[in-house]
Amino acid sequence: MSLSHYLAALISGIGIGFTVAAPIGPMGMLCIQRTLASGMATGLATGFGAATVHLTYSALAVLGLGALAQPWVEANAAGFGIVSALTLLWFAIRTHRGSIMVRDIGEIDRVHLARAYLSAIALGLTNPLTVILFLAALHAFSTQAAAAPLIAGVFVGSAVWWMMLSTIVATARSRLTPRVLSLSSRFASLMLLGLGTSMLLRIAQRALE
Repeated sequence: MSLSHYLAALISGIGIGFTVAAPIGPMGMLCIQRTLASGMATGLATGFGAATVHLTYSALAVLGLGALAQPWVEANAAGFGIVSALTLLWFAIRTHRGSIMVRDIGEIDRVHLARAYLSAIALGLTNPLTVILFLAALHAFSTQAAAAPLIAGVFVGSAVWWMMLSTIVATARSRLTPRVLSLSSRFASLMLLGLGTSMLLRIAQRALE
């Protein structure tokens, strides 16, 4: 296979990864809130957790497992939504009660970053929006022969978005007073609470129809 095919697959993957990551949904709000509360490193850890989920889903799609899993995912969409919504509510309540942490580069807590990364993976795997977007992109995956560059491109595209988002929020964070920073983080937590609640209400509405 020629180099141009590999480059085309890589660019295609970057586009898919960026497109899937860019909508500001539950994961985006979590990344914003954590960046405001704990700094850019925590925001990046959250974003890279989401990018890891995107990498996993793209690998499954390339292997052909996505089409096989689609009926099961659609049949259990309500269950995925409930788990994701409850996870968001837990994050919102936990972060709302927490305090703003102003960290220096030398004070980065690796355990804290690992928790941010792993919890983002847990949320991403149960986020119905992520599943739906990747199922919609299955055609692009199925028409690409160069699997490895495509999968790598998805991770790169997703990671680029999270780095951009974390950098923008961290830049704004550095210019905020402690009081405004605290209010901004609490507002982001309330947005998470609202997203989780609205997801539960939509699921309940569909169940009653």
